[in-house]
Amino acid sequence: MEHNTSHTHQKIVKVAHELFMELGYRAVSTRRIAEACGITQPTLYHHFSNKKAIYMEVLRTELLDMQNALNRIIKRFDNDIEESIFQVSYYILINKPPSMGQMFHDIERELNKEEQDQIRAWWVASYQDPIASIFDKGIKDRKLRNPTEFGSFPVPTAYLLLGLLSSKDTDYKMKENMAKDQARFYTNVILYGLSSS
Repeated sequence: MEHNTSHTHQKIVKVAHELFMELGYRAVSTRRIAEACGITQPTLYHHFSNKKAIYMEVLRTELLDMQNALNRIIKRFDNDIEESIFQVSYYILINKPPSMGQMFHDIERELNKEEQDQIRAWWVASYQDPIASIFDKGIKDRKLRNPTEFGSFPVPTAYLLLGLLSSKDTDYKMKENMAKDQARFYTNVILYGLSSS
């Protein structure tokens, strides 16, 4: 019984994720989610109190999956800062949600400040902290310049990389080779700049 309940919960989140990303928050009703899952609305309400609770769980799950993936990559390439930045950049380019603009719009319009703050905390833990940890380790291992000398502190540098990664049009899935080229370019810009000297 517990396994079946868990399976239903996961199915609701997966189906709701697809619907929210395709149609946006307002266009998706709990009835539509329940129908797409092949369950009744009372069954859906057994798992989630309302549509907003489903949406929050969709975002939490998405961000937690990203956090776990980035942490695995960072651990795997722990001793190679360039490869670590490249692999993290590539992973984000290939796996970031295709309707990021829609998500940000929905978060801003549909969620209250407390919910927005919660999502921001999840985002920091999922994107900012793992990436900043690469730069922090690079500084500690003396593979990167001391931040007091250059001003390249881990968190602002993580934001710089994330800004580059999110600057691409997110309404399409990036092709693998294009994503690799883009990830390598961003890695080189972050580590070596554009100067020829």
